[in-house]
Amino acid sequence: MRWLILFLLAPMAAFAQDLRGNDTASNWRVTHYESFGVWNSICDEREEYGALKQRCYIRRAEVFSYRPKFGAQYVFITPAPTGVQVEFGIEPGTLFWPSGFRIDGSDGVVWRTRSPGCLTGLGCTFDGSGADEIIAAMLDGDAYRFVFRDRHGQAQDLKWPLQQFDAAWSDFQQQAQTRNLLTLQ
Repeated sequence: MRWLILFLLAPMAAFAQDLRGNDTASNWRVTHYESFGVWNSICDEREEYGALKQRCYIRRAEVFSYRPKFGAQYVFITPAPTGVQVEFGIEPGTLFWPSGFRIDGSDGVVWRTRSPGCLTGLGCTFDGSGADEIIAAMLDGDAYRFVFRDRHGQAQDLKWPLQQFDAAWSDFQQQAQTRNLLTLQ
């Protein structure tokens, strides 16, 4: 049941819309799904105006607070013209500690952001060299660490292990390349 909830809650708004822009589960057909610890490598497809539209992504989603004070956070890694894009889904009203949005390794902090959008839930997307830096840190690090107050004022401390991210990354790259969605540089 938990996986079903995570699967339904995790997609970005654009991923959860039909061709007319309505919020719906839509008509995407999953063509590939593999789990690597907390990381999912997924590809799906649908017909759009007579043409096949395909997509692949790595996803991690966590519902950290259930009703009535629902709260969730996710990350999507998708192909982009400059390599990949890394998007964090953070609810508006979330406030991170200045050092609370980071990747930890065995010797301390491997990566962190101090982007105002990321630290306040206003928008947190990286592409180009910024996305490359995050992926490298994810491959070298031990865990994401998120320390924040959610939109309801509740203290949260999330830890997302990175132990199997390398396998998810390899699977995603292979699947996206097979579908001509990703070109490695």
